[in-house]
Amino acid sequence: MPFGFVFLTLNVSIEANRVSRMRFSIVFFLRIILFLVILFGIETLCVYLSGKNPDKVVIKSNKPSVPIKLVIPDSIQIRVGTFLGNGSRNYYGDSIGNGLNIIWKTFLGKGTTIVNAKKGLETWFGAGWTGQPLVVKENNKTYLIQGAFDHHLKKIDASTGEVIWNYEYDDILKGTGTIWVNDSAKNPLNRIVILQGSRKGVQNSMESDNCSSFRAVSFFTGKELWRMNVTHTASYSRDCDASALIFSDTAYIGLENGKFVRFDPGKIVVNEDSLNHPTIYAELPLYNAEDNAHHGGNLVTESSPARIGDHIYITAGSGHVYGYNVRTKVMDWDFFIGSDMDGTPVVTSDSCILVEVEKQYISGKGGIFKLNPRRAVSSCVDWYYPTGDIHFADWEGGVIGSVSVNDAYNDGSFPKMAAFTGIDGNLCVVQYDNIKADTSVFGPDGKTKYPTPVLEFRYPIGPSISTPVFTKNKLVAAGYNGINLFSYDASGKFKLMETFVNDFESSPVADNGRVYIASRDGYLYCFGDTNKCAIVPISKGADSNKAIEKVAVVVQKEKKEILYVPKANKSFASLAIPNAKKRIIDHPKPDLVAAIQEPKVQVVIKDKPILVDKPIVISKPISGHCHLIAGVFRSKENATNFNKLWKSRGMDSQIFVAENELYYVSIGNAENQNDLMDLQLQVKTKYKLDAWVFVK
Repeated sequence: MPFGFVFLTLNVSIEANRVSRMRFSIVFFLRIILFLVILFGIETLCVYLSGKNPDKVVIKSNKPSVPIKLVIPDSIQIRVGTFLGNGSRNYYGDSIGNGLNIIWKTFLGKGTTIVNAKKGLETWFGAGWTGQPLVVKENNKTYLIQGAFDHHLKKIDASTGEVIWNYEYDDILKGTGTIWVNDSAKNPLNRIVILQGSRKGVQNSMESDNCSSFRAVSFFTGKELWRMNVTHTASYSRDCDASALIFSDTAYIGLENGKFVRFDPGKIVVNEDSLNHPTIYAELPLYNAEDNAHHGGNLVTESSPARIGDHIYITAGSGHVYGYNVRTKVMDWDFFIGSDMDGTPVVTSDSCILVEVEKQYISGKGGIFKLNPRRAVSSCVDWYYPTGDIHFADWEGGVIGSVSVNDAYNDGSFPKMAAFTGIDGNLCVVQYDNIKADTSVFGPDGKTKYPTPVLEFRYPIGPSISTPVFTKNKLVAAGYNGINLFSYDASGKFKLMETFVNDFESSPVADNGRVYIASRDGYLYCFGDTNKCAIVPISKGADSNKAIEKVAVVVQKEKKEILYVPKANKSFASLAIPNAKKRIIDHPKPDLVAAIQEPKVQVVIKDKPILVDKPIVISKPISGHCHLIAGVFRSKENATNFNKLWKSRGMDSQIFVAENELYYVSIGNAENQNDLMDLQLQVKTKYKLDAWVFVK
């Protein structure tokens, strides 16, 4: 029994026999206060007795200020704690609602990055691939953890969109973090840890001594705990996009330098740079000399590891699917495909893995493999599903994102399904345990034939590198043309319920009927069953380590809404969204949400967009070789109204009609595509519109 408790009990008994009942009560109360002061400290106790929110109170001392919070071990519930939910990469949240109404949206900001030296410094908005939010419940309140292109990791109130804290990195954050519970932490504020990667650092080069693009941050305080240097190798990248896998308090991750790292996230060492670092046990290469010769510097590993029993599997940009033996600590399984592979392997209920294949460095088509790693690599293929070849941005086809499966939501009454979206624009759902009879297809090498699965459902949503996500009876799939909500029944029949048109690269997550997903338009969206939209703007001059003041503006959505087709800044004839209920809300400048003075043009969507499946041919010529497109409409009246809006904004906008009978609203034209880049960025910055360049 604790000494303090015995001490109080003994003294209370003595006082009860010696003094009156009133004096006993006073003394008892004072001793309780004394005991609590000894246990928690006078300042923390005063915070709680005052009734103030401990998260908002800072104790003054000579040390850096930190929020005070009483951490109760069972107050934390990690609902989605890593990319695709768990170590098997096959859980996406508990439930999805029946609509894509905006409950709130929060501006994530913008940041600069360098993709390559030739392009130089670029500005990106919002968040992108993989970018799936993490979901944590703390003291019965739900929070999101979101990495963003403004160089910050953010803790966000999931019910309002309010940003609780920001932690600044040296570059944009593309990947998804992993949340680790460190029960051995000496400081309770450091018990819940976020392991999150970023790009190498805008100020860094490939030859820099230190690129700390993988770090640990406290979930409670938003303060850095340690950082890891992603070393220079034969790979042309020192970024970190992957989500770490935690198994028995040891962490495993693939880095973009082509290394598979095993480390202890809780055993911190201080290196010669005087910074905290985790203890690294081993770094294994995910490539060989032949891969280097074939791929050049593209030996990048962007995927997250997945576990089956005592083996961890990871796909590598070198073209390999590796199996790491946790017991022997060696790679003892290696299935070679040859393509660049960025998607994460996903574990199925029959202990197989689903692996995506990009159309790169291969003569055949990209697609999806189902592999059985219990068998030798020569006989491990269960089936292959090829996707179409198509040039989009820097891709030539195949699948970039990961696969999702409905295993976590299947009580046995549904088919065992896997969903994925290719660069060819098709969302495909297959029965992963059912082979199509008397049918075989060519694999990635264009020579070897494999069985292929039964196709359950296919729908053109447009090019995508996002991972679709299942819950029971629902499927959400996002891409460069928008996010789509489908329902499905026990027979495997799918129905499109709604589409929200926007520009998405990241993967969504579901929680308590809501869908959270970040967009390239600058915003993090919360979708669900409601008809109101709360826009949470960022206050001017907000410090990166301070909570952003919430100025929520509730906007009743009109029945008539503007439709546009954003393009992810790519010159591409888009696959428009067919047969869907469309909605889009104009994106006003964040700090002017409550006082927009410009004319409001509401466009009635009277008809359905049609599928644009071939290059656009202009039937009515206009001046200029290249055109900046703000919107596409089937109705001339809608296009005319939208054109008036841009003219009122001072743009030299005009309408032209293509052979597909769609009306294109051009807000600028030039002979050279590069001459439109400044205007494109201005439109993006001021109006949060992803205008796209069409080259005649």
